[in-house]
Amino acid sequence: MKDRHVIIDADCGIDDALALIFAIKANMNIIGITSVSGNVNSLESARNIKALLNMLEVDIPVYTSDITNIAGEYIDAKDTHGEDGLGETNFGQGFDYQSIVKAEDFILDALKQYKQVDIIALGPLTNLARAYMKDPDTFNKCRQIISMGGTYKAYGNMSPVTEFNYYHDPKAVAYVLASKVPLTMVTLDVTRKIYLTPDMTKRFEATHRIGKFVYDVTKFYMDFHRKAENFDGCIINDILNIAYYLNPSVCSGITAPVEVVTDGMTRGQILVDNLEMFYKEKKKCLVLHQVDANKVMNMFLETLQLNK
Repeated sequence: MKDRHVIIDADCGIDDALALIFAIKANMNIIGITSVSGNVNSLESARNIKALLNMLEVDIPVYTSDITNIAGEYIDAKDTHGEDGLGETNFGQGFDYQSIVKAEDFILDALKQYKQVDIIALGPLTNLARAYMKDPDTFNKCRQIISMGGTYKAYGNMSPVTEFNYYHDPKAVAYVLASKVPLTMVTLDVTRKIYLTPDMTKRFEATHRIGKFVYDVTKFYMDFHRKAENFDGCIINDILNIAYYLNPSVCSGITAPVEVVTDGMTRGQILVDNLEMFYKEKKKCLVLHQVDANKVMNMFLETLQLNK
């Protein structure tokens, strides 16, 4: 995989932070991290990313973007991730950051520089859409996009049929669907099966500083899940993007034409034409809906050395 160059696009809340740690500890060839608004705004996300990189003692370029989505709106998920995005830990305090080069420009520059670039998108697709809108030909050189987003048959988290990332910026999803880049959707159908429990994280606390970090940031997250969903644990959606990139056998799905609803009551819903009767001219995407959750969690725990 060293010949592949990876860009991770993140709206750095709690599960994004765990995914970034996973990717870095797995020695992925990450050439840059682009910060996007979603769980928190893009500057707050960048602050958290910089603090994480400092903790891990690695130097990866970080690029920020405009706060609003394609339509000029901003919706956060601070009720889920805390005011700071990392469970009210203030972990990112003192790491405020804004890049000179914008995220979308870095994406395009990287695609011009390298032959094989993969983008792993953990949040809304705003940065990717802006890059596509600016230079479609260059954007189409991307080898693949793996996007945490959408829900196929599972219940949504913003409405019965919509997931937060695609609800936040459905027009960005539409632009990415208009591109020629192969797109894999890591849906709520699979990410909802990837979770931590209080017993697990309590054990992490005594391991090392990463374990202590996981314990600290997930306490708020677990409180949210307990109150909102009556679930004693927390779903760590975004680590599945990394696990799937490292080992695609952990998930399976359906390849079919996909459309996205950009406004109205079902804003952000993905319409998967699994019989190919209605959207024959639309781009086919791989929509993941089956996962080996045990294999994913073992990969994550082993890589972070939390399985002791």
